[in-house]
Amino acid sequence: MEKTTIYGKKQLEPGNSELIDFANFTLGIKRHTEGWFIKAFEKDDNNLEVNIDEITSGTYFHTGKSNTIILAPALPAKPMVLKGSRLVISPHQRLTFYVKVPLMLQLYSAKKLDENLLTEIPFQRISDTWFGEPVNGEAAYALDSEQYLDLKEIGSDENYAVCPINIHNNNDSPLEIERLILRVDQMNLLRFNGYIITSLVKLEYKGTNLLSSVNYGFSKTLHGENHEIIAKPRNPEGKSLLKINFHFIKNIYRSE
Repeated sequence: MEKTTIYGKKQLEPGNSELIDFANFTLGIKRHTEGWFIKAFEKDDNNLEVNIDEITSGTYFHTGKSNTIILAPALPAKPMVLKGSRLVISPHQRLTFYVKVPLMLQLYSAKKLDENLLTEIPFQRISDTWFGEPVNGEAAYALDSEQYLDLKEIGSDENYAVCPINIHNNNDSPLEIERLILRVDQMNLLRFNGYIITSLVKLEYKGTNLLSSVNYGFSKTLHGENHEIIAKPRNPEGKSLLKINFHFIKNIYRSE
């Protein structure tokens, strides 16, 4: 029996409401004559029952006559930084591992078009961070995830996307990753074998003072023969990029 998805179309006639339960919040939707009231009720330790009448205290979106609203997944809008990954790759070796990236819930009116996007709600709170040096770094989100060496260790959960990462240490020294940036805003989001999964991230590390190359692509093993793309990149760029993808913290204190 196929698992029911939390995403898809909802049809509500004017005056009707619906409460949809998620892990960290309850989503309230109420159809008005030509618009929608939308409110996310955060869950707390009291576990109080949500009053469906309180939906109208949320934001009102005036959209027109369509009674269709679409719930869709999306990757975060900024890159994510994986810290202290506890991974060491020997010289000239390749490693593939997996991390879990928290998703955003997007709501569209009538059709899934950019101009029809009403709002988006994170499935969990994500902390802001900074990647790189103070002057020439970039704003990002902190990724709080374990690293998995086998995809089977990760359970299927539509609140997260699985991000597969392949790193080639093309250097004569071991690579101990301190901080790795994942530009999820440049990745596709796909569905395969019960998972929501991102593009395959392929990185080549050449040395501390050299730019590493990165490619966001597809894999038959991870994405299947016919790619079921459910969200395209927010910020598409070329497939092969030279970027600062690894950041090694410099010790500013002189040892005695």
